[in-house]
Amino acid sequence: MAFRCPYCQYRFDARPPDGRCAACGRAMRLPSPGTPGERAARRRRIERMTFDAERRIAELGHGPNARVLYSPRVLFGFLLVFAVVGSLLVRKAQPVRRTRPELPHQIALRQLDTVATALGRYRFHVGDFPPDTPGLRALLDNPGVKGWNGPYINQLLPDPWRTPYAYRHATNAVPVLFSCGPDGQPATPDDLRPDPAAFDPGTDWTNGWVSAIYRRSILMVKEPR
Repeated sequence: MAFRCPYCQYRFDARPPDGRCAACGRAMRLPSPGTPGERAARRRRIERMTFDAERRIAELGHGPNARVLYSPRVLFGFLLVFAVVGSLLVRKAQPVRRTRPELPHQIALRQLDTVATALGRYRFHVGDFPPDTPGLRALLDNPGVKGWNGPYINQLLPDPWRTPYAYRHATNAVPVLFSCGPDGQPATPDDLRPDPAAFDPGTDWTNGWVSAIYRRSILMVKEPR
């Protein structure tokens, strides 16, 4: 049996013992040794295995089809999974929104407006704002006047700087109500006053009015944070 090197095309009659070309020295892939009958038997086995594989594919009806991955249902399923995973990742990546705590002057202004509204409701029932004595305590305890329908607030607390809110009755005008501010001294530039409109709550609130003791803390002056 003759052999030919696939690299240098050198022809030699005997099978190289080491599988290398005697001319160029490169390794060659030589056919398997054996008699012509053995090689024919190997070909028949290969043909038989090919035939069995084709017969099994025919029994299944079809072979594996890679185009199944491109069907609309499969693509829609992939898109749905990607959308859900993406939304979860975006939601997790968003910064957590934290409520900023109120500043002391914001707390004071809110409490002043609450007390001013309570004073306006006191005047609606009684006919006038409380006198200097008992002052703001009249919003909590009945001073013995006709028409009182309180309490109008649940508790009376000092301002965020632990100073009592200043109150003074004014004839034929809204009373004087303010916080002394951070310095704790009255009549200084850092004093805080309520919105003048808060002293006139109107009349819409009178329908279904109940005193503070029977309702939730709608008018409660909250403690400073």
